[in-house]
Amino acid sequence: MASVGATGRGSELARLAGLFDEARAGRPVTVLVRGEPGAGKSALLEAAAGLAAAAGFHVAVGDARGLPDRPFAAAGCLLDRLPGPGDQDRAQAPAPGADPLGELVERARRQAARAPVALCLDDASRLDTGSLRWLLALSRSMPPARLAIVLAARDLATAPGAEFAVAAEVLDLTGLPADAVTPFAETRCGVSLDAAAARACHELTGGNPALLLALLAGRSGSAPAPDDLRPAPGAAALPGAERWLGGLTRPALELARAVAVLGADAEITQAARLAGLDVGETLPAVDELVGRCLLANRTPLTFRHPLLATMVTERIPAGTRAALHLRAAELLRDGGFGATRVARHLVAAGPLGLSWTVEPLMTAARRLAGEGRTEEAAQHLRGLLRERLRPRVRAAVRCELARLDGFVNPDRAIRLLDAARREAEDPAVATDYALDLAALLAGCGRPVDAVAVLDDTADRIGPAAPGQLRRLRLHRALVRVAGPARLFPERERPDGAPADEAGTAGAVDPPDAPESPHSPHSPDVPDSPDTAGRPAALRAVHAVRAGEDRAGAVRYAREALAAGGDGGTATVLWYGCRTLIHADELTEAATWCGRYRPVRGARPGRWTDVAVDLLRATVRRVRGDLPGVIEMLAPLTEPLCTEPGASHVLARLAVAALIEAGAMAGDTDTARTLLTRWGLDGEQRPRQDTVGVLAARAVLRSRTGEVPGAVEDWYTAGRMLTELGVRNPAVLPWRSRAAHLLAAEGETAEAARLARAELEDAHRWGTPRAVGTALHAVAMTETGPRRIELLDSAVALLGRSPARLGVAAARLDLGRALGAAGRAEEACDAFTAASAGAESCGARPLARRIAAARREMCPTEERETLPATLTGLTPQELRILSLARDGHTNREIAGRLFVTLRTVEFHLSGAYRKLGISGRRQLAEVMPAESRTPA
Repeated sequence: MASVGATGRGSELARLAGLFDEARAGRPVTVLVRGEPGAGKSALLEAAAGLAAAAGFHVAVGDARGLPDRPFAAAGCLLDRLPGPGDQDRAQAPAPGADPLGELVERARRQAARAPVALCLDDASRLDTGSLRWLLALSRSMPPARLAIVLAARDLATAPGAEFAVAAEVLDLTGLPADAVTPFAETRCGVSLDAAAARACHELTGGNPALLLALLAGRSGSAPAPDDLRPAPGAAALPGAERWLGGLTRPALELARAVAVLGADAEITQAARLAGLDVGETLPAVDELVGRCLLANRTPLTFRHPLLATMVTERIPAGTRAALHLRAAELLRDGGFGATRVARHLVAAGPLGLSWTVEPLMTAARRLAGEGRTEEAAQHLRGLLRERLRPRVRAAVRCELARLDGFVNPDRAIRLLDAARREAEDPAVATDYALDLAALLAGCGRPVDAVAVLDDTADRIGPAAPGQLRRLRLHRALVRVAGPARLFPERERPDGAPADEAGTAGAVDPPDAPESPHSPHSPDVPDSPDTAGRPAALRAVHAVRAGEDRAGAVRYAREALAAGGDGGTATVLWYGCRTLIHADELTEAATWCGRYRPVRGARPGRWTDVAVDLLRATVRRVRGDLPGVIEMLAPLTEPLCTEPGASHVLARLAVAALIEAGAMAGDTDTARTLLTRWGLDGEQRPRQDTVGVLAARAVLRSRTGEVPGAVEDWYTAGRMLTELGVRNPAVLPWRSRAAHLLAAEGETAEAARLARAELEDAHRWGTPRAVGTALHAVAMTETGPRRIELLDSAVALLGRSPARLGVAAARLDLGRALGAAGRAEEACDAFTAASAGAESCGARPLARRIAAARREMCPTEERETLPATLTGLTPQELRILSLARDGHTNREIAGRLFVTLRTVEFHLSGAYRKLGISGRRQLAEVMPAESRTPA
């Protein structure tokens, strides 16, 4: 029966059982069980002895440790443990001149002649030379000889052990497989592990049984979380460390400490300098550590298992460990290895009082936050706060930490920032706290409170600090410009000073996103990034609102973005990029987003990250890339729903954009679920995000047949925009959207009024997208040739814009108008182009409407030649399926049809679902080669 210690070794035990069957049949078998310390060699040897005994072998088990220091000691010990008929086979001292090797070999063969014999010996690397020669001679026995020899050793590198290893069946024990960790923990440790904890255990130990036992020691009956399994520096020493570290030479031990401190992928030269070793000492020490299975046999230097690094680190005294981390930080800094690696050692070293540590810690924290590693970023900032910092630098660090905290727990961050603001005596420090606090309050839908904080701070610092007052005034203007208008009845000028001019306040764009941290080394406020781009950003916003000077708006946006630079505020980035998007300068907007947040797909760690991802999604939406919008926003919004910041303006806007994209892509059920889950289906109180929410809800309602509700939402959004003084349809073409619905319901007069008013404003703004969208709506209020003429113009204008989805919708209406006028051939051409556009955008409902209109207007087209099973497919699906059936890859299909790879995958999955098949292999069955497909 298998030993409990052999848990997870089923394949090895099965192989041993097969070898024992061969030995019992008369073919001698030799087995060498090798592996690193703790791999379970002894446990497997014990299990092998049990298997042999169960198979009818006479079994002798021994351990080379502790045997007498004389020749053939192990041989005699094993033979004495075999059952025999009498004392004549007991080991005796060889007579003078006798051949002890021959006598011992003959004695073992006599035993094997009476019954199968299994000799199992542990720690064979300690065997005396005579016993090794005896085993080698036995292994060369000619059949028939019912003999099995099983040795366990880390290695047999010297003769005659090396000869034995060459001839033997070798079982190289690696760690337990990942799926064996849970049963091992239950059987050996009494610990229940879930899947995540089991993965963490395997990651830390490589499945090494001894390391697993050390890691789980003292946890009997518990169900540890993955994070609880990672020992922190300074924790209680793990048991079993002596097995790995005992007997190391001084250079090897110093090098192991250096590699443990440096972490993964330590360069040999770095480790040697940190350990204080020269080359002559370092290279033999590396070989020793590799031979002892502590380091992996590769460069850069890495421990075989992370837990081994922990074992080494735990044995370094705290003071020595701090000094090593500081020295490592200096070495990495001087070697130009980047702020993140330097900062990790500074955090581990603790407060040092060194001025040079501020910059790498702050830089690393920002980088980690940008990658979504919020907890690590916060750890770096907390480490920095333990240093002796100048008040302005400490304020910058606390603000950055509050931004991270504000993403997870906004209420707590608001309390901490407000307390810090009130305690600050330096006007610049108080302003830093006030700006971050106001940004967070505005983001949480509390713009009035944000303005109150800014005004209170201005009153507290007084006129003695004009630079700080200007910072507060500019931020106040940007908070107010986000609206809603009814909360701020008085107007402001574009430079942030109060005024009575109408039409200069408010915005439907989201409020301030949290700002980038102030550089601790930057000069005074006039040159700081948080001030530099704001006046231009305000002017850009007001130019967009007025909708009369597109070139000026773009100029202001570029000026704002350039003044802020890569380290400018997210507020400037938001308004600058939104202006570029409204002006259809999409590539430029996307470029700025990439400079601000280059890591795509990372989990957001700050609201700034959400703002950038939302801007990217907006660019995709304008281009008609609905699958791209969903791909970007679905992972973003899911975690936000459970966070305390679910009511944040940016979170609600991201969800609204996802609802709109889902509804237009045909996934109305998911869109409806999101609407309800986020509480967006009821009455919406005036907030900065209300217009965006209403627009998304109107799109969903129009797709589900709730036309009166959709029209009401468009009107409500329009009234809010009017209150803000916004008429520019590039911000939101609410009048054309409502006009389409009203015209379809027969309310042509009202639809015409709305559409013509929007067209007038669109001409003032001047982008083909805005004018073409309004012209499409106007056309739907006309009839006959006039409708065709206007639709033709709308298609031409939209074709010059990035609005692929708008082009497809206009072509659908143009095809219908042409069909109604008896121009069937032209109608079919319009439908073909419309279908390709709708499907490339992933707009399934639009594609279905086009297909239905095509069948109605073009009944004698190529669909008559298609099998009945294919008539439910759209033309684009047929084209893609035909190419796939002919053996083209998805990438080749994308190149032939001038669409994206994602579009091909999207249509293939939809077509497979319609046909009830699972993949390409079944295409030949449902789509014969002679089937015609659309050109």
